[in-house]
Amino acid sequence: MNILVTINDNYMEPLQVMLASLFRHETEPIDVYLIHSSVSEENLDFPDSYISSLGGRFIPVFARESIFENAPDSRYFPKEMYYRLLCGELLPETLKRVLYLDPDIMIRGPVHSLYETDFQGQVLLGSPDTPAGKTSIIDGEHKARLGLCENDVYVNSGVLLMNLPKIRETFVLEDFLRQAEKRRDVLKFPDQDMINVTFKGKIGVINQNYNYMARFFDAADTLSWLTGEWRKENPVVVHYAGSYKPWNANYICKYYFEYRKYHKKLQDPKERFLFPWKHIVCYVREMFRSIRRVFLRDIKSKSSHSMR
Repeated sequence: MNILVTINDNYMEPLQVMLASLFRHETEPIDVYLIHSSVSEENLDFPDSYISSLGGRFIPVFARESIFENAPDSRYFPKEMYYRLLCGELLPETLKRVLYLDPDIMIRGPVHSLYETDFQGQVLLGSPDTPAGKTSIIDGEHKARLGLCENDVYVNSGVLLMNLPKIRETFVLEDFLRQAEKRRDVLKFPDQDMINVTFKGKIGVINQNYNYMARFFDAADTLSWLTGEWRKENPVVVHYAGSYKPWNANYICKYYFEYRKYHKKLQDPKERFLFPWKHIVCYVREMFRSIRRVFLRDIKSKSSHSMR
């Protein structure tokens, strides 16, 4: 199985969590390719030794930083987000497919079924950016500004199964940079927007369980911890998309404690006892807020019915 990541030094710790959870659930050999332009030798040592100890291979691949020096980026969207688009050029010609994973991900089960999915002629396979029944800022207007139709597939770029022969045939770097510059002022998620634009009509859809975005299902929006409804869900890949991350203080998500199982091994021993109490306090607070909202909503509903 071929896994692709693209990061800078700031994301080495989340990458370690993602890799630990990946190897925890996969038994077959895994090759992890890291496309980067500036990761230090020191930070390359851990994934190399860790992956080797588990029977896998770690293959860092250098990309020239200047390639995307003029492409749209921001504090939360660094240049490295574009490097996955170089996979056709930089990865070995013998590779036919690669599974790209963002570092802010936790794996909860085997992903080889996803990896073996039939492309059916598509260049990429990804999960819709917004789960059914949820509201997203990726609406029809944003799609129109990008040059997409409302019915065009728009996927989240955090988990992508990439058809390397097709990418080598269809991706032209110069065209990509020109189109990105043309849309610079309307891009909300630069790499994701441009991936959906570049491969319009050539993107297939995978099950939401392979890219379960935690921001849509946090403790502030649901009482599932109390009702037990959360047990009906069994996402294989939990994606902590957005700027609010599980390694930040006061993060709230029903899969936080699962994430912490991997994260605590990377912490300073002095922090291992103190850190979770911040989150326990937040969970309790948010649960009471959720209960209060439901209670007030029921009162309002009963009041409206009595007035009728």
